[in-house]
Amino acid sequence: MRILLVAYSYPPQAFPQAIRWYYLSRELARSGVDVHVLAPDIPSRDGSALEPPTGVTVHRCDAGGLAGWLARLQRASRRHVDSRAESGSTRASPMIGPVVLNWKGRLLQRMDWLIGLFRYPDSRGQWLAPASRALSRLLDTLQPDLLISSHEPPVSLQLGLRMAGRVPRWLVDLGDPVLTPYTSPRWRRQALALETQVCRRADAIVVTTEATRDLLVERHAVDGEKFLVIGQGFDDDQPRLQAAASSPGRDNLRLLYTGRFYPFRDPTPLLEAVLGLERVSLTIVAPSVPPGFLDYTARSGGRIAFLGELPHVKVLQLQRDCDVLVNIGNAGHAQTPGKLFEYLGSGKPILHCRYAEDDPVNGLISAWKCGWFCHNDKDSLRLLLVGLLAEPQRLVEAACGDVEAITRRGWSKLGGELLAGMRRLAG
Repeated sequence: MRILLVAYSYPPQAFPQAIRWYYLSRELARSGVDVHVLAPDIPSRDGSALEPPTGVTVHRCDAGGLAGWLARLQRASRRHVDSRAESGSTRASPMIGPVVLNWKGRLLQRMDWLIGLFRYPDSRGQWLAPASRALSRLLDTLQPDLLISSHEPPVSLQLGLRMAGRVPRWLVDLGDPVLTPYTSPRWRRQALALETQVCRRADAIVVTTEATRDLLVERHAVDGEKFLVIGQGFDDDQPRLQAAASSPGRDNLRLLYTGRFYPFRDPTPLLEAVLGLERVSLTIVAPSVPPGFLDYTARSGGRIAFLGELPHVKVLQLQRDCDVLVNIGNAGHAQTPGKLFEYLGSGKPILHCRYAEDDPVNGLISAWKCGWFCHNDKDSLRLLLVGLLAEPQRLVEAACGDVEAITRRGWSKLGGELLAGMRRLAG
């Protein structure tokens, strides 16, 4: 079977959807699928590169617009730095820490925002024109059995709609709905129209949760049999740590949060709770941090640290070295943070900060038997952390988890589910 994946987010980028398709494409290639990917030619940030998996052929084309222009400048700058390094006049060093924009960065951010006022869904929509030309050529050359659109951003869905009539089957990895509570009011009508077309035109749709499937079935009156639920996962190439290795130090508790911050994911209660507990430290790995949060480093005497964006392999190692992994819930039930599933590979217990009593993550934590959940407020978090300091054996017990239930979330299993769905679709 030959597939062609259209993905704006794909390695070397390390966005959540890029990481998802790194593993899914890796597992498909291992199963003998001839995997091709069309992605924009966008260099990664220094130190955060995630190389495409072995056996996957990646076809790059210009990102278009502002992103394409910046990519060309970045490549030219790197060639200049590399040439100076070879001559011995300079030596590149990685930067560790949260991204703090200078005036140029703020200007580019402003330009990106302005483009988003006129281009749906934002400046990434400028990839549509160059990607359409490249995709048309690849369809003629490769003649894939299946075309897959990886949603986020929606430009991949627009490309799929344009080309669906030229392929035997079109599968959409929708993940989250196109129309969400945080969609800009300017684009809500267009997002709903695109989501409707995709749900009706696609031959099959992959989502990450049953809640998303149910929402889309109700919203668009489409057959639920069209949907395949394949959540996020963890890299089961590496064995999970044994429970005994999860015992924390006697005098302190090391927390780790890895992920991104959004308006619907507030870390303030967690920061405040850690600030008041001298025996608790918190490390945050995130590509960018709102400026107001950086003050917590000094206020905590260094117990709260922001490391910025790190290579994916380094992030996985940090997850295995901490005592407790923190997951901050989303203020919405149709989405479950993907990092929650990645955490399962570490063999460490998970603390979930929930927004609502019926947060679906509560049920997952209980089913996996791998941690605890509490309200995302300072007092609740403080009470739970004090309890863990008093009874460290609880961490060892939670680290054991339900091995059988957790194993089903490995990327090898999820890749097998996707392949089975693709084979049924291909008939």
